[in-house]
Amino acid sequence: MLNIIRLTFAIFVIVLIVPQTPTENLVLRIFYETRSFTNYGQANKFLNLVTWACICLFLLMTFIGIS
Repeated sequence: MLNIIRLTFAIFVIVLIVPQTPTENLVLRIFYETRSFTNYGQANKFLNLVTWACICLFLLMTFIGIS
């Protein structure tokens, strides 16, 4: 069961990170267009926080051995 959760989370991390390129950041644009943030900077900070949190959580699940 935990392997399915780990696989799902890995796919989520890939889907979150892949569209983020230096020239065109699709995920950031989607976050900003939801009007949940007052300005572009807040959306950018939130996206960076979510991205690094997902990466760290995935690494913890994979290598620390949550099983």
